[in-house]
Amino acid sequence: MSWDSLIRPELEPMRPYQPGLRASQVRERSGVEHVLKLSSNEYPVGPVPAAVRAIREIATHVNRYPDGGSEALRDKLAAHLGVDHETVVVGNGSNELLRLIGQVVLRPGDEVVYSWPSFVVYPMVADMFGAKKVVVPLAPGQVYDLDAMLDAITDATRVVFLCNPNNPTGTIYGREAFARFLAKVPDHVLVVVDEAYFEFVTDPDYPDGLASFDGKRPLVVLRTFSKIYSLAGLRVGYGVLPLPLAEAIHKVREPFNVNMAGQAAAFASLDDQIEVARRREENQEQKTYLYSCFDRLGIRYVESHTNFVWFETEWPVEVFEALLHRGVIARDFGNTPALRLGVGTPDDTRATIAAFEAIVSDLGGI
Repeated sequence: MSWDSLIRPELEPMRPYQPGLRASQVRERSGVEHVLKLSSNEYPVGPVPAAVRAIREIATHVNRYPDGGSEALRDKLAAHLGVDHETVVVGNGSNELLRLIGQVVLRPGDEVVYSWPSFVVYPMVADMFGAKKVVVPLAPGQVYDLDAMLDAITDATRVVFLCNPNNPTGTIYGREAFARFLAKVPDHVLVVVDEAYFEFVTDPDYPDGLASFDGKRPLVVLRTFSKIYSLAGLRVGYGVLPLPLAEAIHKVREPFNVNMAGQAAAFASLDDQIEVARRREENQEQKTYLYSCFDRLGIRYVESHTNFVWFETEWPVEVFEALLHRGVIARDFGNTPALRLGVGTPDDTRATIAAFEAIVSDLGGI
């Protein structure tokens, strides 16, 4: 038997998603007991108290299947966002929603436009469904060039992915550029705006994707509870979609796709917007400390609108390993001359700054 004849050929170029190193792996490699995992853009402390209580309360009921349609959470989200319940779809992380959108929209030969570097799942979705990848490089400053993305659209384009703020660079595009883009994008193109880091943004020029959602134009806005709400381990993402697309997603998503604890914790988390605001402020403060360290040490970086910082280095492999040796896990991108570093607690920031000071002293620069 030939497995090549059985497995879809579109999957051949794909590679499994590679998560960052685990803290236990770094302890074994470096011998450092206290390890800072700053590679996965997780919020550095646990869920809000109400979410923890909700998880505990649900623990004795997990012999039952969860709410198959996440109805209560969708109601809560609809009220929180000011949209219709039927336009809200909840997924096993926003990653699942990206895949489901590809499943219901993409046909072999369709084109998918996205920028690079950006979220690694976008090309994976294109490959998964036999679509052609149309890659638009980021503009100077590591920002999206929406005009160039418009120029890349053809009659064969089916989906455009926009990551705002962008992962891994932390940059945003502004209101005027987004409005101009939406005014010119053809009706046959579905625009998917991925706003996983929406809650961290403080810039008044940031265009909230939902402000442009009318339920008619082919526009999707995706968000998540994995980041500022600290529910990454429970996998709860959500999207606001035009009704026909939402109905199609429900036809192909797995039944009970979001677990009971995730639904309960996300539901409870929405009530604590005071804590969300406090976390946003603390994140800004810790980024400021990191920037001051980088400025002092001559490290080039991109100002971030997220909970991570993209910094440049001529020796990404050596710097990545040097950070590991000091118990700091960053995110590397092969030979790309940059690394991505998550923002941690105040203690994490102090330890990270000390690590960078030692590395610059040893290497003479970064």
